[in-house]
Amino acid sequence: MIAESNAELDWIIIDQLEFDSIIGIYPHERAAMQPLRFDLRLGIASMLEAARRDNISATVDYQRVCEAVMAVAQAGQFQLVETLALRVVAELFAQFPLSAIWLKISKPLALPYAQGVGIEIFRRVPPTVTLTAEYEI
Repeated sequence: MIAESNAELDWIIIDQLEFDSIIGIYPHERAAMQPLRFDLRLGIASMLEAARRDNISATVDYQRVCEAVMAVAQAGQFQLVETLALRVVAELFAQFPLSAIWLKISKPLALPYAQGVGIEIFRRVPPTVTLTAEYEI
């Protein structure tokens, strides 16, 4: 699941976040909402300051993360789970001080003969690369 080289990170875990959305390529998937299930592992530099202060402002608020994920999924009507996954990752990196994200998305009702189908991805925070003093990516 998560590479051992990321052992220096602390992880916030969100399991089985489930809600309905329109997603899929087939006409029957476009006609009605279906459940999506998300599992997330959010890598942060350290939990020490949050633990020391015992204050949510020193860490990542998992309720806000869940709300951000639901907002992305419910705002667009995605055809591919892959597209949704990359948009969720981009949004989470933009909103929260994360070092890495492991994300699994499944569609539990997509196939009657499987418990679910979906994707799993792992991404590190995109590095900022300075090309010149004028241009930054």
